[in-house]
Amino acid sequence: MAGERTGGRVATREVVLASVRLFTEDGFDATTMEGIAAATGVSRRSLFRRFGSKEDILFAEHDELFSTVVRYLDASPDDPLSSVFAAARLVLQGYLGDPEITVPRYRLVRAHPRLRDREVAMTARYQAAFSRYLADRQDGGGEERSLAAGVAAASLISAHNHVLRGWLRSPEQDRREVWASFDAAMEFVRRAAEPVLRPADRPSRDRVLVAVYPGDLGRDELIRRVTAAVEESEGA
Repeated sequence: MAGERTGGRVATREVVLASVRLFTEDGFDATTMEGIAAATGVSRRSLFRRFGSKEDILFAEHDELFSTVVRYLDASPDDPLSSVFAAARLVLQGYLGDPEITVPRYRLVRAHPRLRDREVAMTARYQAAFSRYLADRQDGGGEERSLAAGVAAASLISAHNHVLRGWLRSPEQDRREVWASFDAAMEFVRRAAEPVLRPADRPSRDRVLVAVYPGDLGRDELIRRVTAAVEESEGA
């Protein structure tokens, strides 16, 4: 099966699609690079040079999507939290837009532990990128800023994956429902993350002053003592 060519080069998607079909029909372990080369019309040497291994082919579009997300974040004019939400939307769109690849790949990953390890590593790349982006754009510094960004990024990844897995298990879902679930998940993360990322926006807690005085103390002396105590407290 000859793939679609761009300037004489078989497109990455065509190589991945042919490979996914072979993995599904013949089994991941039984499929060889030679078989993929024959199915795509790419020489074995070129295939190894471009991708390196069967695992690399299976996740090739993951790598391209990750690069797109990083470029998007670098150029985004929005506030940091909105930017990472939009980046997560790009990732989900990448899955929804190509079910011929993403759905069978999900099933292959579930069946092969080493492929699960690869996907976990990819998820960690996104989380690290989101965390770094948020930390670099937050006021303040030090460990607290890094921790807040990490917590927000982990929550975002968890919410995104919750929606994504739901669709991968039932890809026949109406896309409008999937996107509604995604928007609801992002709003949930926003409500949880904003107080962590922007502690200065939270209202400060009232301070309580406890005054103990004799019952027969005069009004003027009481006011004087309370005023002095408040001024002392504010100066502390």
